[in-house]
Amino acid sequence: MSKTTISTLEDLKALVRKSVSEKRYLHCLGVAQTAYEVLEHYGLLNDVESWNGFDAALFCGVAHDIAREMDDALLLRYCEENHIHLPKEDIDSPVLAHGLVSAEIVMKHVGTIPMSWYKALCVHTTGNIGMDSLALAIFVADYIEPTRKFMTEEKRAYYLSAENLFLCAYRVLCDMMNHWSQTGFHSISSASVAMKEDLERKLAGDEK
Repeated sequence: MSKTTISTLEDLKALVRKSVSEKRYLHCLGVAQTAYEVLEHYGLLNDVESWNGFDAALFCGVAHDIAREMDDALLLRYCEENHIHLPKEDIDSPVLAHGLVSAEIVMKHVGTIPMSWYKALCVHTTGNIGMDSLALAIFVADYIEPTRKFMTEEKRAYYLSAENLFLCAYRVLCDMMNHWSQTGFHSISSASVAMKEDLERKLAGDEK
């Protein structure tokens, strides 16, 4: 992928559009808009930093899957060539690393992004412990955005009826983990387990 300087959201959209299929590109636009709406729904827009003229939710939503259509061998080669360490479960299932590789690719074109944005891109598929509002919104939006064929309006309404973003993300995560178990798409990541336990602790604290 040749280097293109990214200075506007339109530049980023153009780069993503050249890097993925039209279906994936529309998914990325859907995640961007949905993540923004999730933050707005929970009154968290002011909790998420903007940077260099970019809105965090829109930037990360558009960028999150730029590496999603790289095959396993290419993902692994990219990490090796760029000295990116992967845990064993990502080496065994390289698709799990596409968030990290997406973050690294974006960094090459932008130069730098806030660390919270980088982390949100890295964990958008499996989640992880200690996710902030941006990361949780991208995680949720990746699952419920409108182009997802498996997502019904009733199910989307159920997720967004949660009284806070922690519970919303927890509902999404539990259904994702059940889906992975039933379909065998890939094994449940240790990061997903850690996220589930972390959210359960936070939700238990909210209930006291």
